[in-house]
Amino acid sequence: MKRNGFSTGLMYVLLVFLGVGLGFLIFLNFQANQQQQENIEAARLAEMVTPTPEPTVTPVPTAVPVRNAETVTLAFAGDLVGQAGLTTDAKITGDDGTETYDFAPEMEGVRSALENADLAACTLVSTLTESGEYDSYRMPAAAAAAMKDVGFDLVNAATDHILDRGLEGLSETVGILRNAGLGVLGAYDSSDRSLLMADVNGVKVGFLSYTYSTASNTGGAQPVSVADSSWCLDLLTTDYMTTMETVDYTKIDADIAAIREAGADIVVCFAYWWNNTQYYTEPRDNQTEVADHLLESGVDILIGGGVKSPQPIEVRTVARPDGNANCVVCYSLSNLMSCFTDTYTNISAVAQIEISRDTDNGDIWISGVSAEPLFMDYAEGAEVGSRYRLLDAQAAVDAGQATEAVQTGMNDLRTLMGDTYFREGGMVLEFPYGLPDAEIASETLSEEAAMILKEE
Repeated sequence: MKRNGFSTGLMYVLLVFLGVGLGFLIFLNFQANQQQQENIEAARLAEMVTPTPEPTVTPVPTAVPVRNAETVTLAFAGDLVGQAGLTTDAKITGDDGTETYDFAPEMEGVRSALENADLAACTLVSTLTESGEYDSYRMPAAAAAAMKDVGFDLVNAATDHILDRGLEGLSETVGILRNAGLGVLGAYDSSDRSLLMADVNGVKVGFLSYTYSTASNTGGAQPVSVADSSWCLDLLTTDYMTTMETVDYTKIDADIAAIREAGADIVVCFAYWWNNTQYYTEPRDNQTEVADHLLESGVDILIGGGVKSPQPIEVRTVARPDGNANCVVCYSLSNLMSCFTDTYTNISAVAQIEISRDTDNGDIWISGVSAEPLFMDYAEGAEVGSRYRLLDAQAAVDAGQATEAVQTGMNDLRTLMGDTYFREGGMVLEFPYGLPDAEIASETLSEEAAMILKEE
């Protein structure tokens, strides 16, 4: 009986234990299901308050101005430095002993860079004379005829050597250049100082030019005073006889305003820089200070000289009261022709600057900048008459006739002045003034869509 009682009691205990365990498991399962339902409900509510992201809008390309434009091209070369070697090599002695001068063979290499230009200019670092002794910075009049023949239209004469023979030498030089059919900048043979304006196929281009002094402040040369004839030369500084540091911004700004008022669409300014810029391949502080001021005051194209080595070309967009303007600074185009032998002094470039005019509304802007490389070759040991030759460097490369020196010179020019300008087509610039939407159309738009934009 005891065995049966024990067995029955144990059975009841086991059943109770099993029942409690089963109940606990059911409770846990219920809790899990309830938590799952709460999670689902929370996710549903979160989905209700979080909006579905809108599909990404396809980007619309920025529209570019479509303009009907005519273009003119201005070409600017560097400094023709009138050193004795060039004159000696150009001399021709006739059978009767008479001496004439022919600079055409020396200059021929620049012709192709000028032939497509509507106007071309360079700087003459010398005086010219019909007779007398020729030496450094005193060349025969035949040089002017050769400059005209290869394609130049204007010559900047405002340099530190134009008064080497005094006012008489300056006047003779101006007269010779004019007689050769060349316009003259920066130097005047009478007190009737008038700024030069050229109508280049309907684009009015005004020209200004300034030199830092009348002579070098090194090497013992003394500046020449123009106190009694201040009209004869446009000077960059007021203290040109001493420190040569104070830029005459009052005069320069007045000239810019006057030539703008006279109707200039584009203002070009030549600046013959200080001696402390010579042989530098980057602009000095005084160059950049002057450049910044001139561009802000209304100069569109600045051509620097007197450096003797290449310096960068810069293209800028300058903010002005009447809107933005494309501007170009050529800090130094180097020596067009010279007898210098220092590093980089025998390489130069012709800067070709394209000006566009909108045929619909007359807007005018600088629309392109490119450069053509030149190399001043000296054939040591060659006969007099064939030693100095200005070479079209690119043509020599294209013809497979470029020496290692020419090829190296071209590479140096690209590095020093800016590779972009030497590539085919150069740098292309858009109209900068920020047209209203009504005048904007995109080349990628249909004609109908473009018309809608114009009508709006």
